[in-house]
Amino acid sequence: MKNKIILITKDVLRADYLAPYGNEFWETPNITELAKKGTIFYNHYTAAPSSAMAYSAMFSGLFPHQMNRKKYDKVKPFNQCKTLFSLLQEKNYSCNVIWDEVWFKTSYLHSKVYGDATTKFYNLKISQHVGPHHKGIEEANDTLSNVAVGSIIDSVKEALEKDKTFIWLHLPHVILGRTSYGSDIDLLDNIIGRIRDLLDDNSIYISADHGHMNLDKGIPVYGFHVYQGAIKIPLITPKINNQSIINFPTSNVQLKDIILNNKVEKLPYIFSDSQYYLQENRKLAIIKDNYKYIYNKINKTEELYDLDFDPNENVNLLIDKYYDRNRYGYYNLSEIYYYPYWDKVEAIYTELKAEKNRIWKEGTFWEETAYKLNNFRKKGKKNFSNIINSKKITRGNFGATIKNRYYEI
Repeated sequence: MKNKIILITKDVLRADYLAPYGNEFWETPNITELAKKGTIFYNHYTAAPSSAMAYSAMFSGLFPHQMNRKKYDKVKPFNQCKTLFSLLQEKNYSCNVIWDEVWFKTSYLHSKVYGDATTKFYNLKISQHVGPHHKGIEEANDTLSNVAVGSIIDSVKEALEKDKTFIWLHLPHVILGRTSYGSDIDLLDNIIGRIRDLLDDNSIYISADHGHMNLDKGIPVYGFHVYQGAIKIPLITPKINNQSIINFPTSNVQLKDIILNNKVEKLPYIFSDSQYYLQENRKLAIIKDNYKYIYNKINKTEELYDLDFDPNENVNLLIDKYYDRNRYGYYNLSEIYYYPYWDKVEAIYTELKAEKNRIWKEGTFWEETAYKLNNFRKKGKKNFSNIINSKKITRGNFGATIKNRYYEI
């Protein structure tokens, strides 16, 4: 194994933000060169479109449905199996985490898959809070960005002082000084270029925790969806078995084996879960080859897409009839949508649904009810707080304001 290893991930990094995946706006010479020299994964998926769940999956090697966690909550240190961190620590590697300080106060508490107490955390101020974490700025500020990049590189240099070192560098949604998702790809490439000055290219791995929807299907950001924008992520590694390209579906749960053993195998199914099994808004995606099946717990609906024929997931192949709002009528899908592989749909649907049934579990009636009530209480408390903070409330309008906001919860 290499003595120096760095895994560079970026929050909400869609694969199509990067030039090796077809982006024509951003020039990413360092990322592009690493992709040409190494192995690029074209169908790589996160096991969860939620940061703490994604961290737990990629460092444990387990899909969320395999973990003994039933809801998103603060957790004890992971002990279900050895994680990438603990396995490297057994090999006398110094393990380091470099990220924005907010993750140590939030996602760290919901994952704890970072080996023993010797792992060093560099909790930096490198994040520009935009979108769902809004504290945004109107114009880009290169001075702030340069300070953020400088602190990142200084931390990497310090971590590399040990003879055997593993670094997980996790960059934020938006690097300090930039204004929106996807506006800092040049900074990402610059950081990678400066790290290449410190390390051999064969020590560098590039990926993401999850993507975001980027208004695909009219959906902003990420969260509780398992469509392609939220779960398809980049992965660029040093060369694996002389393969320049890996096209079959892979998951970030395989990252542990890729880094430790420089190998990857085709799994029979790839899973991505939006929530743990007790949570009511859970969406489960199961991918086999070019097909994706989605099960929605909250309303028990199903979706099936052919990702080769319909990469934007516009047509659910399980819907027999589509309604035309202009003509006020229904049409048979097979008559209005050309799809040359109808003969395969029933078999693949039966197979993927059977796999869903095999791995699916829910809490008891009382567990599910208690979770829903507690979740409703938390949402109500949060919304009440938002009212107080965002509206001018007087004795005269207090009742009406609270009543109106209640029906928005």
